[in-house]
Amino acid sequence: MNVHVTNYLVHFSNVLMLVSYSVRDILWLRWFAVAAALTNIPYFLVQPQTLWPPVVWALVFTTINLYQITRIYLERRPVALSEDEQKLYDMAFRSLRPREFVSLTLVGEWRTAAAGDRVLTEGEPVSSICIAISGTLQVRKQGRDLVTLQPGQMIGTALALIGDPSPVDATFTGTARYMSWPLQSIRTFLDRRPDLRVTLQGLVNRELAGKLERVSSMLAGDTRA
Repeated sequence: MNVHVTNYLVHFSNVLMLVSYSVRDILWLRWFAVAAALTNIPYFLVQPQTLWPPVVWALVFTTINLYQITRIYLERRPVALSEDEQKLYDMAFRSLRPREFVSLTLVGEWRTAAAGDRVLTEGEPVSSICIAISGTLQVRKQGRDLVTLQPGQMIGTALALIGDPSPVDATFTGTARYMSWPLQSIRTFLDRRPDLRVTLQGLVNRELAGKLERVSSMLAGDTRA
């Protein structure tokens, strides 16, 4: 190949690198980086004395990028959710990618509750975070009914954050199906996945804001009464 022709390949390679820096999708960034590296190689090979070090490094970078591209494609494969998982995902975790959601469910466990089963006990520390996909929970304080929690609402998040004993009981009113995450397991999981911590923190904040709004509405109603 003519040396002057390879000069154009160098320019083209740098144009590809510029394009790679302008794209937002990491997959396309890596594909452009691979193309730029491979386009550069002929220039190094046709020199009067072959420049092997840049050729080797270009192949090393290409190999790394191709490995990461393979991982991205594997992570983006369609995820098949079970009926319970799909229901939970639609109720509370639509802001997560399906594969992220699956990794989160693997940390917890599905449980079936009977009427009278408790997930919070007044005066005792919170040991897990729960979300029911069916059935309701009655929240009581010293035997007095406070509020009824519907499916899709997080249970125990605020208490888990502050570490205080539960001031209320939360008891299922009938047969229910729910997901439970032990606190230690979810903390370990989030320490390994800081990318998900921010997303889940946003979900928790919206859930707490919703609870405050519902409590405010109840208090306003009691005041008018």
